[in-house]
Amino acid sequence: MAASAEAEKVVITQPVTFVTGNVKKLEEVRAIIGQSIPLRSLKIDLPELQGEPDAISKEKARLAAEKVKGPVLVEDTCLCYNALKGLPGLNNLLAAYEDKSAYALCTFSFALDAESEPLTFLEKTMGKIVPPRGPKDFGWDPIFQPDGYEQTFAEMPKEEKNKISHRYKALLLVKAHFTDSGYAFEIDDSKKNEQNLSDKIKNDSSVENEKDVSTPNKRKREEDDGVAEGTEKEEVSGKKAKVEEK
Repeated sequence: MAASAEAEKVVITQPVTFVTGNVKKLEEVRAIIGQSIPLRSLKIDLPELQGEPDAISKEKARLAAEKVKGPVLVEDTCLCYNALKGLPGLNNLLAAYEDKSAYALCTFSFALDAESEPLTFLEKTMGKIVPPRGPKDFGWDPIFQPDGYEQTFAEMPKEEKNKISHRYKALLLVKAHFTDSGYAFEIDDSKKNEQNLSDKIKNDSSVENEKDVSTPNKRKREEDDGVAEGTEKEEVSGKKAKVEEK
């Protein structure tokens, strides 16, 4: 049995590329996973997709793996309102509803390469929508107050948020998968240097297709990457879910 298990072990020869250009998101992910997964970050222009969160995330993982030509981890996050039957939308829309409950949904997808079927890890944090409180430099954190807390995500110390957030819960599933699957990382020095360089990533708000703020989807991406100043630029999606990064 030991020989069989050894034969099935998957050897990974380069760091997993976490697809993001958002410095704050990268900081959170690194704080949560620590050194358990060799990780580098890269901002990749991926198309805006519509559909179910897991389907969107899987397709983004496939596309990213094609560009990177190696293992990738992608994340999609959205804030869903129960009054709107789980649809993401503009905070002001809830003014007409008594039900202010909502949930933060996080979906990670991991793909070994472009030919592999991506694996999806999905978790949520329940809470409610409140008037903005706290720093407004990270998406919709100022308007989301998790159940059982008197602070919004934005008001919480990072360490506290990272213990209860939707991102934390989903990353626990990712970490468990890597542990259970027994991936063997054999990364050469040149790839390690790439990983170190990725730690110096800067949030570049001048990417070409994010300059055109006339497109709602692009406005949402700018906000989620920390470019927009407020949380009021989200557009309502008529689909089941239009996933928004945060």
